[in-house]
Amino acid sequence: MSYIEQSITGNEKVLVIGRFHWIYMAGALFWLIFGLIGCLIVLGFGMWWKVHSGMNILYPNLPAHMFWQGWSAVVEAQGGYVTAIRDINTYVRLGAFGFLVLGMLLFAHMMVIRATTEIAVTTQRLVIKEGVIARHVDEMNIDRIESVHVTQSVLGRMLNFGTVMVRGMGVGEIVLPPLAEPVNFRNAIERARETQVERRHG
Repeated sequence: MSYIEQSITGNEKVLVIGRFHWIYMAGALFWLIFGLIGCLIVLGFGMWWKVHSGMNILYPNLPAHMFWQGWSAVVEAQGGYVTAIRDINTYVRLGAFGFLVLGMLLFAHMMVIRATTEIAVTTQRLVIKEGVIARHVDEMNIDRIESVHVTQSVLGRMLNFGTVMVRGMGVGEIVLPPLAEPVNFRNAIERARETQVERRHG
């Protein structure tokens, strides 16, 4: 059961659940691919340097049109591509491994945030919960909300995602992560505010 379901009380109802846009997942995948490509580039450069040095020793005056023949000959002499990569300088391999680990950590960090964040508008509150073990919860009563701002870039307008900032009276502001359909989320807050006003004057 989610935190929001556990925290619902009395006649309170959930009006809308805030959801991460798929662009957030694309950003996480970008870091994973970045780490993999960075790893391959560093390994490739290390192998190129090793083989090229071997070519200069074995074929000091090799004509340019025979470069790839010389490259293949040196790689075979060194035991093939796997052996050539394995024999690369230790610091180069550590650098490649560092790129891979960095990409994986950034990917995992973003995915954990996505999996452990809950955002909702109820008839009484705006709720955002982050984390599982170290939990952080921000809540703002609907009747304390002063204004709601939606920020969308050109890409955000095209793909329907954006950032929602909610400002409260005397309680600061809450900036939500990029959400899908941010205008609908803002409209849900406005509907909840109108309902509160009607009840107060009813």
